[in-house]
Amino acid sequence: MREPVSAQARLLCMALRYGVKPRLTANPDLLRLRRQIDAIARLAPDLPKNVERSAMRIGGLAAERHAPIGYGGGRAILYLHGGAFVAGSPRTHRGVAGRLARGARAETIVPDYRLAPEHPHPASLEDSLAVYRALLDRGLSPAAIALAGDSAGGNLVFALLLRLKAEGLPLPAAAVALSPFVDMSGKGESMRQNALLDPFLQVACLPMVVDAYAPGRDVRDPSLSPLFGDLAGLPPCLIQCGGDEILRDDSVRMHQALLAAGVAAELEVWPKMPHVWQAFARFLPEARSAIRRISSFLNARLEPAGEGGLTEAA
Repeated sequence: MREPVSAQARLLCMALRYGVKPRLTANPDLLRLRRQIDAIARLAPDLPKNVERSAMRIGGLAAERHAPIGYGGGRAILYLHGGAFVAGSPRTHRGVAGRLARGARAETIVPDYRLAPEHPHPASLEDSLAVYRALLDRGLSPAAIALAGDSAGGNLVFALLLRLKAEGLPLPAAAVALSPFVDMSGKGESMRQNALLDPFLQVACLPMVVDAYAPGRDVRDPSLSPLFGDLAGLPPCLIQCGGDEILRDDSVRMHQALLAAGVAAELEVWPKMPHVWQAFARFLPEARSAIRRISSFLNARLEPAGEGGLTEAA
């Protein structure tokens, strides 16, 4: 049984509910939203202790690399950041990326994939595939690679797994998805049940995000909504979500679909947690606990670290 919700979590939810959620409308200025998120990240950089961060290029993309100080190489987490496909960057996810690198004793690579609406689907998926291929080309064992991502990045985690499977490429050892958005048709019951409970996300905003990312596309296409894909043969997966999220049932139904397909999958529904609370680990105890759980999951499945790292450009 989990500990009672912390005072820090209650304060965070209040700040999101009254300071952020009212600003989200059905038709926000996407480019302005992107600039605001980036500006906030610049004002509040997060570099966890005993982790080093560096810029790199991989698969033709700019990226950030996080690794424990003194790390010898051999393990990698490809982290696909969230931001509703229209915002976010390696800069906005430094805290969670660095903590996963430290906890899983691996390099965490966060690519700066292309964003909508300038670059609609499948640009971000193609970029993610290019980085994964680059990891393999550098000689890294698939058994030493994990995929991870939050929200839209969680969608890309599962979409990338389906793409790798379709192309016959070796799959990674494990995958982690934080509050993934895996059904663009928005049919989860939590869209209705949690519309008022969710302290952060607005149901009315989701069609705008879908239109920006996949204009005119069939939203049940598995490359857009991985929930509807053939999930058989995917690696072990861990999914975490908050109990009050409008996206809760995306996680619940994805977990059910993975189990039905014979995939080893774990689901953690954390009561009263907001969307991607793991990103607030600097001051939120539940976020630190969640990242410890993820690290334990990855350490149990990733091949032991070997020699060499990912410091050269590609």
